[in-house]
Amino acid sequence: MDDAEIVATIAAGELDGLAAALDQYAVSLFEYCHSLAPEAAVDAVHDTFIVAWCKVADLRDPGRLYSWLETVAGNECFRRTLTDGEPPQDQAQPTQMPPGLPGRVISECADETPAGRALRVWVTNRAGPYDRDGFPAASPGRRRYLTGRGRLAMAAAAVAVLAVAGAASAALVSTGGPRHNTASGTAPDTGAGVTGAPATSGASLPTTPASPIASTPAGRVPRARSSSPESAASAASAAPRDAMGTGRAQASPPTVMMATVPPPAVPPPPPPPPAQGVLAENPPQLVFVLGGGGGNGGTLAKAFQLTAENGPVNGYTIVVPPNLPGTLIVSPASGSLPAGGTVRITVAAVSTVAFTADLTIYPGDIVVQVTVKVKDRGKGNEDG
Repeated sequence: MDDAEIVATIAAGELDGLAAALDQYAVSLFEYCHSLAPEAAVDAVHDTFIVAWCKVADLRDPGRLYSWLETVAGNECFRRTLTDGEPPQDQAQPTQMPPGLPGRVISECADETPAGRALRVWVTNRAGPYDRDGFPAASPGRRRYLTGRGRLAMAAAAVAVLAVAGAASAALVSTGGPRHNTASGTAPDTGAGVTGAPATSGASLPTTPASPIASTPAGRVPRARSSSPESAASAASAAPRDAMGTGRAQASPPTVMMATVPPPAVPPPPPPPPAQGVLAENPPQLVFVLGGGGGNGGTLAKAFQLTAENGPVNGYTIVVPPNLPGTLIVSPASGSLPAGGTVRITVAAVSTVAFTADLTIYPGDIVVQVTVKVKDRGKGNEDG
């Protein structure tokens, strides 16, 4: 791909364009960043291609792709050197681009989880602002930094800032820091009510002894407890007089009708779930032809399609075989499909040697064969 095709493919959301940009420019960008800031080269190149995935579509002149990438990478080196400082003396820095860096970039750009999207937004916003041509604005002082004349002054300014911050921290510690209620000597609030009011324990409350409830024989009405002997005697004499005056026996207690509660309704059983569908892949084979110039191998991304037939597929998984001589990155590697639904599966290959591997898709034990070939860059691009 030329630069215009790469920019157009990335703008269309295709990982093939990002893989082509990594394949063509990652090594030279790493060498450029390593010459500016060896301690920041790996992270600067990583963030540069994350920004490219999100912002290169705004580039007005696609033919200036490498200049755009170099500007982003230079800003990343400058910003990281100022904010992160020099690494410890015993920390080894890579002198060549790590072979797994392109695969890591593609994997993070293909990640559509909330965490993956948040990472890309954070890196892209941190690299801004951008001018009307789509180029990131140069950081203040970047030109002096890149020529090496202003680096000592920048380091001195950073030391001065740290000194001021240290003095402010020491002053805060000497004054005792922010005051809290616990320093005033007052007792902590227990939530027992108004301050100073003694808490009343349950043992000091007056208690009334419980009276036993006498059992009543069946068919008899319990008599009310009288508050005085006179009222008890009058109540006892009134009942026989009433019974004799009317000539009828004393009425028995009214019968209380008990409502019959119907048993709870049993809901009908839920309908059976739809039958599980089967997966179909297209195409069943992917062939990668990677350029191998400079011993760095190459990176390329392709895709196949999964379709749920004869019903939904509630959970599929794509398994990459272990211990491969290269790297295969599959995204998304799992998910679910409704009946008749389809999903586009992207496979990125990163390798310096040729190999063949089978991606196994469950359920159904479906196999997609992946063939990776590596050839000399000087022989052209057979893969197109």
